[in-house]
Amino acid sequence: MKYLISTDIGTTAVKTSLLTDKGSVICTESHGYPLLSEGTRAEQDPRLWWEAFCTTVRIILERCGGVSSSGRLGGTGKSKGNNEAGVVIEGELEAVVLSGQMQDLIAVQNGGVVGNAILYSDTRAVNEFSSFAEDFGFERLRQTVMHTPDASSLPAKIRYLQGQGNWNNTTQLLLGAHDYVCWKLTGRVVTDPTNASTTGLMDYERGAWSGEILSRLGVLEHQLPIIEPAGTVTGKLTKEAAADSRLPEGLRVIHGAGDAASNTLGSGAGVPGTISCYLGTSGWIAATASQPSDPTSGIFNLKHPNGSDTISIGAMRTTGGNVAWLIDAFALKEDPYAELQATAELAEPGSSGLIYLPYLQGERCPFTDPHARGAYIGIKRNTGKPELFRAVLEGIAYSLASIFRLIRFDADGNQGGKRIIASGGGARNALLLEIIASVIGVPVTAAENSVEAGILGNMLIAGNAFGWIDSYRIPEYWIPARAEYQPDIRHHARYTALLAVFEQLYPALKNEFQALACIRIILSSIT
Repeated sequence: MKYLISTDIGTTAVKTSLLTDKGSVICTESHGYPLLSEGTRAEQDPRLWWEAFCTTVRIILERCGGVSSSGRLGGTGKSKGNNEAGVVIEGELEAVVLSGQMQDLIAVQNGGVVGNAILYSDTRAVNEFSSFAEDFGFERLRQTVMHTPDASSLPAKIRYLQGQGNWNNTTQLLLGAHDYVCWKLTGRVVTDPTNASTTGLMDYERGAWSGEILSRLGVLEHQLPIIEPAGTVTGKLTKEAAADSRLPEGLRVIHGAGDAASNTLGSGAGVPGTISCYLGTSGWIAATASQPSDPTSGIFNLKHPNGSDTISIGAMRTTGGNVAWLIDAFALKEDPYAELQATAELAEPGSSGLIYLPYLQGERCPFTDPHARGAYIGIKRNTGKPELFRAVLEGIAYSLASIFRLIRFDADGNQGGKRIIASGGGARNALLLEIIASVIGVPVTAAENSVEAGILGNMLIAGNAFGWIDSYRIPEYWIPARAEYQPDIRHHARYTALLAVFEQLYPALKNEFQALACIRIILSSIT
């Protein structure tokens, strides 16, 4: 038997799995770390990613009886390892394949990181972005990168870093969490086309770093990672990395793709015709198409790991993060997700006219505004917890519905889409999926292993690299359906009316959000 170790470096945790070359997940281990988030700032210490990676790998190897220096799992000699489920593990460990959060900025000097990583959701560099966009020409920038860049994009983050004085021509930039872990494993500085196309630094049509953008930023190309196909064997495990992780020195490492690509592939949307809905801390609607979408719509166009197609994706900045906020705000303790769902189910669909705007950290699709914020609209005297809780789930669904209308593609690139596959932690929330199905009006399927979409996407990438699989169409038996949620026609009619109101609220409040942002700046300067 041949085995792979798949690791996703997420916003709140590293998730590492051992799986077979047939797509069976043997065991999984997660290890969390803090997110440093305040206002428009979002940071993380990259060294925590590496520590979490090594911790999860060591635990998995221990469960499976260890690995020999030659890469044989199950210990050495005739010994065999058993994981927690009791499956006997014996065979060759072929490689480590990675995925992770994208559009980060990690500065490296003299072999070590400089400060924290500035994450994809960080929008502090509004002034830096405005200055750069005016200098370069906003529309020319958008047509070059094929999405609508904003303060979260790398030109803004780089300008901010330069302004802090932590910059010179020897500064090396890594642009995603899996870039960093790959660097720690192999010593190579690389990224994948999917991640590169989120940064605002890549010429989308050419699939290469834009010389014009780099020149305006004062960045030399050698300061950026080399762009390599996701399925490339990037390198081999160094002696130092082997000592830290207990993996064998010389083990092959596949850099893989950013989490948006791995989740899209692993949910069955790596080929045209199926829509992926990822529900994590952030979230998105994604589909594979032969041609990129109009970047003025707010849709991101990401390079597909197959090198020819496009993953068109509309990403909410905060999805499950709204649920996490709700749990914290109402101090739900023992079984918070179950309590939230049970309470929300007490409210009628539509939450008695209460609408929630899910923009806790700004938004990036279907509009881009780092100053947008969350809000309840329509609170009445008899509004209670059930309405407050359900409105948050419905607000997430309304936002996803607004994106869905922009991104439905069939095999010919036309609007269509009759099936949504939900993945990520939020896919375990039955009420949320019921609401999404009724708001959008399309059946939503949750796979039995919906939280493993990223793992299975990594498997597709590695399988294509090693010739085990010859396409990016996921085998149906990899994603057996756990449940399917059909739209309720009566609820859909009610939600359609409320969705029309929801979509008018941000434009009506845009100036007020801007005014509040200015006031926050003034208040922070006083204190």
